Amino acid sequence: MNIDKNYLMNKILGVLYGVAIGDAMGMPTTFMSRDQIKAKYGKVTNFLEAPMEGSVHSKLVRGEYTDDTELTYMVADSIISRRQVDPEDMANRLVKWADDNDILNTTLIGPSTRSAIKNLKSGVPYSLTGKNGTTNGCAMKISPVGIFDAFSDGEKTVQDVINACLCTHNTALAISGAAAISFAVKKAVSVGQDTQAVYEASLEGADMGAQLMGDPAKSISLRIKEAIGIANSGNNFDSFLNNLYNFILKPQWALTEDSVPAAISIFLYSGGNFRNSILLACNLGADSDTIGGMVGAMAGSYAGFNNIPNEWVKTIDNSSKRDIRDLGGKFLDAMQL
Repeated sequence: MNIDKNYLMNKILGVLYGVAIGDAMGMPTTFMSRDQIKAKYGKVTNFLEAPMEGSVHSKLVRGEYTDDTELTYMVADSIISRRQVDPEDMANRLVKWADDNDILNTTLIGPSTRSAIKNLKSGVPYSLTGKNGTTNGCAMKISPVGIFDAFSDGEKTVQDVINACLCTHNTALAISGAAAISFAVKKAVSVGQDTQAVYEASLEGADMGAQLMGDPAKSISLRIKEAIGIANSGNNFDSFLNNLYNFILKPQWALTEDSVPAAISIFLYSGGNFRNSILLACNLGADSDTIGGMVGAMAGSYAGFNNIPNEWVKTIDNSSKRDIRDLGGKFLDAMQL
């Protein structure tokens, strides 16, 4: 396979930085309503200080990303180590990450991941610990699979999604949402300037994910289509976000069927423009750090690292615990092209 590695590295770093930027930019407005965001900030246009005590993110600092990005990088680390998507390695790394960061004594993780960690630590097999996980913690961390499988067929990609999420979110609903994001990221690597193709790929992933999990009725493709209808309505910035916020069934929750369609809708509405898509996500509210991370992954893959604002990259570099460029280089090597 003759692949331009500089081109692919641009896409890989676009995803890795995109997730972090969307996550960190959306962190302060997480679980706020549209009215609360407008009353407190007017319009968010840059990184903000973390919210005050009482928020799930109150101990973070400006420009710091959350568990969404840390777990995304954990998936990338596992792929780098194993040269494949290995469910056992994912489970082992999840427990180590939780122990190293005392995660069970924080408010940073969602209910499905928390339950899985507790069960893994008590000796429950990783093949069983994700059987009730339906929240968006699978979709939020899945973008490295989209890049890793950029040149693979759809069934392999879905199987890799399943393997990546087995220990935390082994349900048709969660896999449908994660496959939608993974297929969108995958398509954005090579699609050129065609956001419609990225959207259509997300529908394919949503349907194939639920189907291969044995429950096609759990596909979130209809919810994605509904959210895309909002994107195509021709409304201005505020009207689009108001309508999209009203589309969300439970803004104070972390539902796959809310967050994934909202992220895809924002990506399409923005035309794949990285800056605009991130600003839309962090002004939406609801689970805005997770939605922002997923939007950042898609827009980062679509636009590439070279089209991410340099000042935003610097902010992430200053707050990140990781050398993201080094991570990207190791990930490129792991793809064994």
